[in-house]
Amino acid sequence: MDKVKVALTLLSIAIVVGPLGFMVYEYRDNLLGIFIPPEFQSLLGGSGSNSQQSSSTSNIAKSLSNFQMPQAIGSPAYNTTTGAFNYPFNFTNPFDFPVALNQFSAEVVGPNNETLGNVAIQPINIGAGQNGVINVAGNLSQSAVNQLESEFQSGNLHVSLKNVTVNVAGITVNIPSLSNIGSLTNTG
Repeated sequence: MDKVKVALTLLSIAIVVGPLGFMVYEYRDNLLGIFIPPEFQSLLGGSGSNSQQSSSTSNIAKSLSNFQMPQAIGSPAYNTTTGAFNYPFNFTNPFDFPVALNQFSAEVVGPNNETLGNVAIQPINIGAGQNGVINVAGNLSQSAVNQLESEFQSGNLHVSLKNVTVNVAGITVNIPSLSNIGSLTNTG
């Protein structure tokens, strides 16, 4: 029985260590390549593994240098009757391939971090070099808005976003907060 136990233990160790050892051997000249693909290493200042990858990586790096954050179109709108919130953004795709914006969600907060509601977008595909309008929409809590409106007699309420989640082409990015994205104006 002890021989079986020892044999199974050695087999378990070989099953785990074998593939790891093979990967370390294969990537012996570039151990970072186990975790970071060559395309990203090139963007970070490393070198690609061949000229085709270097060329495509160079195109991506050039596109990234032309990247601009989505630009707000007008001001956010808030309808006091329905609680609907809408804020359109224009985005220009700097890449030579289409971009799929699969998800955007965030909490809308007031000046003192009071939660007002949540916002999201509908998925959108923007062609290479094309412009697209991204409509960020959602519903805000009427009670929180009423409380903040009573504090701010000007009729405008400055808002920020927190717990922002963005998914572009299957890559998800979480941003803790985006401060002072604008002010809400009553359209209702």
